[in-house]
Amino acid sequence: MAVSRKVVILGIDGGDFAYYRRWIARGLMPNLARLAQRGRMGVLQSTYPPVTAPAWISLMTGEQPGTHGVVGFAAPSGSEYARKVVNSSSIESPLLWEIAGEQGADCLVVNVPLTYPVRPLQGILVSGMLTPEGVDFTYPPEYQPELRLLQPDYRIDLAWQDYRFRGHDLVSDQKAVTKARAELCVKMLQSKPWDFFMVVFTGTDRLQHCLHRHVAKLDDDGMVRSDDLTAAVRDYFVGLDVHIGDIVRAAGEDAHFLVVSDHGFGPLEKSIYFNKWLVDEGLVVLNPPSSGSSLRVWKKVMNAIGIRRATLTALGRRIGLSGMVERRVQKLNPFVGGIDWSRTKVYYYPTNGFFVNLAGREMFGVVRPGEEYEAVRSDLIERLEAMRDPRNGERLIPVVERREDLFAGRNLERLPDVFIEFLDRPYDAFVQDYEVPETFMSHEWGDGTHRRNGLYIGAGPVLRAGDEVEDLEIFDIAPNVLHLLGLSIPEHMDGRFRADLFTEAAGGGAVFERYEGRSERRYGISREEEEDLEEKLRGLGYL
Repeated sequence: MAVSRKVVILGIDGGDFAYYRRWIARGLMPNLARLAQRGRMGVLQSTYPPVTAPAWISLMTGEQPGTHGVVGFAAPSGSEYARKVVNSSSIESPLLWEIAGEQGADCLVVNVPLTYPVRPLQGILVSGMLTPEGVDFTYPPEYQPELRLLQPDYRIDLAWQDYRFRGHDLVSDQKAVTKARAELCVKMLQSKPWDFFMVVFTGTDRLQHCLHRHVAKLDDDGMVRSDDLTAAVRDYFVGLDVHIGDIVRAAGEDAHFLVVSDHGFGPLEKSIYFNKWLVDEGLVVLNPPSSGSSLRVWKKVMNAIGIRRATLTALGRRIGLSGMVERRVQKLNPFVGGIDWSRTKVYYYPTNGFFVNLAGREMFGVVRPGEEYEAVRSDLIERLEAMRDPRNGERLIPVVERREDLFAGRNLERLPDVFIEFLDRPYDAFVQDYEVPETFMSHEWGDGTHRRNGLYIGAGPVLRAGDEVEDLEIFDIAPNVLHLLGLSIPEHMDGRFRADLFTEAAGGGAVFERYEGRSERRYGISREEEEDLEEKLRGLGYL
């Protein structure tokens, strides 16, 4: 099938619709304003939860989390309570550019999160967030030397947690990272064949996690004049708009442009440590302190001399004691080892989910399937609904749902049993810790967190112009991009074809076909790479 149009996706990580609409109206972002004037803006609803991993995966696959099975930065690992860091190997579905490439489209993909290990495509891919250090991060691998020649200072990501109380340094370094990425994009568009191009800028998310109060005020001229850090933050966001203009010009006026974000942003006052709350509620029961502390000491000793849990497990299998060794080694995980699982009914899983300690599913599960399982879920929901906001005494969590009431799909059983969502409340819950003094803890370095209201702007010759787009969800992007390219849409996608996004002439004739692409898509990562990714998640505040 011939590709009939060119499409550019400009990803802005953490782009909040309300902020960008305001900044565009104030004249701070003339390049985005021109796209909005040529086309339409609107809210792009993120996933439940509104987190980078499930959201970008939903955009890449056209599937909601119940189908692709990812709701956080870690995924279940068999019957273990420990979770493995999500990466491209965790995505069993075909990706947007893989589907387009199999139909003849030349694709260029730059810095989309969770694209390492790199997967083959028709074109070039430069992997993004959660790429380990020192690995081949391009497909084909032969492109990496060319990238380094074009942009010797190219970097994939910066960990905002490494810049504690050094806001100016963070802004300065993010400006350099963003500039190098944008320059690479322009060079690729000018020198490589392409029908589909996508880039994600992640610095916008990193700045908002710790400098959100400045981001929220960057259109306040008085604040910009009186506060040099707010001025620096404004300069970063204005500069990003300039880079977007450069990319638009390199792509050409005949291309179609979609500006999208994985989630929005808002203020953060406190993080909630739900496993601590579950301890206080008696739903998580801890081992005696000496037991947990001795396990942590042994874990530190073994790490110091280079012995990993995987090494002990493999040794156990060799000598025929695998079952016993697996259980003993599992306790070396501080989270697992500190809990008395024989008396624990529920545990919290970042982000925004609770697992029942279910017999037959969890390694030390005690809750029986059926009536007892449903009773535990009902009791948990009642307790969560009764939690009060410490600011005003109102209900704390507006969304508390069983997983099947929010999701559907082939991977529903992989998801946590109960989900929550804070909506516009200034709270998040990204961590599992239970050994903390309080359930609500303030951040020393962090004042922003995710919201569901992301950003959409669509402009191009066959994209409709006019009023704001309504009721658009992030997994709707993939099928509509395929139609925009003039290609067929796989029947398995959850995303809806939206004829109202297109001009009348282009809004009809969508073709849906059974997907018959490649079936082998699993590319594992090593334990060393996984540990590197865990460190990166800590640097981004997610572990």
